[in-house]
Amino acid sequence: VMAIVVDTCPLVMIAKNYLPLDKDGCLFTFLEDAFYKRELLLLDAILEETKHTSQGIAVDKMPFLKDKKLAIPTKDILPPSPRKFSNMMDNNFCVRLVKNELTEQEYVQQKAEYSMTADYKILVYSMKEQNLNGIIKDEYYVMTEETRLQNDGKLFKKLPLLCEQIGVETITSSAYLHGKGFFIDK
Repeated sequence: VMAIVVDTCPLVMIAKNYLPLDKDGCLFTFLEDAFYKRELLLLDAILEETKHTSQGIAVDKMPFLKDKKLAIPTKDILPPSPRKFSNMMDNNFCVRLVKNELTEQEYVQQKAEYSMTADYKILVYSMKEQNLNGIIKDEYYVMTEETRLQNDGKLFKKLPLLCEQIGVETITSSAYLHGKGFFIDK
């Protein structure tokens, strides 16, 4: 069983780069089925972020994303062991050089702000899924277009590095779609 939590950027990339070339609607139908079968997972935090990214192109091109049955609620989601997770944020998830430049109060504030982000929700959801099932599904991924390169000066590391910390693999939209037989022909 494959399960892939989808980040905002892959949805935007698919809407911009793949769907315009989907003349016969095969890709659209495939994506719709993948979301309804829960192979592709949409967190409500990602849906909200997607609505406000690139003028909402992903939601415009894939209106099925707006179906309330698809969005997994994350408002009340908590890490399996909150203290351990908080320690991971302090010691493993943050960029040391950036953290060292902050006062304790600034760090606490930025940590609290980060806990409201879609990336945070992806991490907590993924950890919860791992703990719930003891072993993660046969194939469990986070789909993201982010690179591992830390180049944005932000306090917390990029999603692929954070996923690695919690033992979850990442996949790009193009790698996923190629694996399913969809290619962009130049």
